[in-house]
Parts: sequence; structure tokens; C-alpha cells
Amino acid sequence: MSTSQCAVYQVKDTPEYRDVRFRSYEKLKSEGRTVQIENYQQVYIGRIQPGETPADIKTRLQKQRPKNFKGHSIGCSDVIVITDDGKTTAYYVNKDGFIIIPEFLTIKSSSDTRLSIDTTGYEIEGKKGTWLAQDYILMNEKKWFLMEHEEYGTRAAYVILSEEGAVVMNDCYNGFDEEARRNIQNFMQQQAEQAQEQKKQQEMQVQAQTGQSQSGETQKKKPELANWQKVMDNGEYLRSAEMAEEANYNMIDGLMNNTPKKKDKNDPRRSVLKRLHNHQKKIASQGKGQPQQQKAMEEEMERKKK
Repeated sequence: MSTSQCAVYQVKDTPEYRDVRFRSYEKLKSEGRTVQIENYQQVYIGRIQPGETPADIKTRLQKQRPKNFKGHSIGCSDVIVITDDGKTTAYYVNKDGFIIIPEFLTIKSSSDTRLSIDTTGYEIEGKKGTWLAQDYILMNEKKWFLMEHEEYGTRAAYVILSEEGAVVMNDCYNGFDEEARRNIQNFMQQQAEQAQEQKKQQEMQVQAQTGQSQSGETQKKKPELANWQKVMDNGEYLRSAEMAEEANYNMIDGLMNNTPKKKDKNDPRRSVLKRLHNHQKKIASQGKGQPQQQKAMEEEMERKKK
């Protein structure tokens, strides 16, 4: 069984590709450029009638654009990839026709274990027997293979695999129909989400490691606090107690400093007799005026009696 289908690719709509967008094939060649699939994005894929030409497809899609066509009207620099009768061909849409570009279907890969249309005797994990690649389609710059059981043939359900051999769909009976393409799209979306989640976790790990190193450096290089800042290192209770006990706010530094100072053993002792004589002199000076004041008061009381 072979599925006749076509896919439309258009240059990615970002500034870095403006030099290749809407360019004629001759212009690209004169600038030493090639048509690379990495510069394109798939905007449409759908079935065609066997034997349809690129011109037929272009005219049909221009007259009535399908709902799943996500790009602009087909024009110069677009690529139409047609799979018909088991053969896939890429056509560059030029100003005056179409040019076959085999290099467009060459997907760069660092792995030699990817599936190809010539794959036979392939073993699928969890399934008995061996399988061969019966057909494939090109979606989002990747090939997706319809695998047929080598012993049972069409009597067994097909299996759709990715280039790397991941199972995309089991129990496929109608080739690359709408359900199959929907399963491929869902598979690609899951892969993108997993890659994004993995990237997010890696970024979180890097941030955590960076935060730990910065925290260690901060602890090592902790600046010396001023007196008014030191109090903030205390808890609320200790801070209140210190503010109540200190003599003034200039002494608020996170430490209780109002404890009695210990006497210095090296200080000279004060004479007890000298302190006693000084105290007696003070009392004597305070008592000099008391007899005169008492005599004046007695005389005043006598006058009042008379």
C-alpha cells in the first residue's frame, strides 16, 4: 500500500531568513546558497490524487486553501514535497515553474541507526517477528515510517515509527490517514513538552547551584555592621531590653553594656582617713549658719507672744 500525499514548506518567518525568503532559485545559486530544510517549516500536509503534478497542487491550494494550511499563499521560494507511488520528490517553487531539489530531502544526522525506506528485518520491542519499511511521510523535517510485518504482511496491522525507531502508533490499518497524522502531531508535541520540561529542570539546577555558591561567598565576605545596624541582629525581645537599659541610643549595638565595671587591681587605693576628714569639713560648712537662724526664729516667736 502506498499513500499519495503532499507537504508544503515555507521559509521560516523570522528576520534571519529574510535573505532567502521569496528568492528565485537562480538568485540563490548566484549567491552560493542551497535550499536547506533547516530554513523551512511545514505549513501543510494532506492527501492528493495519484498522478497530480506540482502545478495541479499549487493551483488547487491557491483556489481553496484547506483549514490546516497555516502559511501564506504558495509562491516563490516555497517547496512542495510529493510522495506518490512510493517515491518522494521535492520541488522548489520558482517564478516560472518548478525545480527538483534532491538536496532538500537530505536530513543531517549524526546517527547511523535511523530507519530508511530500505529498512528490512527490523525488530520492534514488544512485538514478534521482523518488520520492513513499507512507506514513509515527511513531517516537520522528520521522516515517519509505516512498518509492515514481514511474515503476515497486510494481514497484520501496520506500526508507525519515528526515524529513531520510537513507536508512534500501533494498530494502524489505513496507512497515513488523518488519524495517523494526528498521532504523529501528538507525538511531536509530547516530545517538545518533555524537552522543554527537561530544559527547565536543568535551568533550575543551575540556578540552585549558583545560589548556593553566592550564599557561601556572602557568608565569607559578610561586611562589618555599624553600631546602629548591629541591633537588628538581635531578636525583638533582646532589642527592646537593650533600648530600655542603655543610657542613650548611641549605645544600641546588639550588646548589653550596663553591667558594673570590675575594679582594676592596678588602681591606687584612696585613703579612708582623708575621705573622713573631707566629709567632716562638708558637714561643718553646712552647719555654720544654723545657730544664727535658730536665734532669729526664737526672737520672732517672743515678739508675737507680746
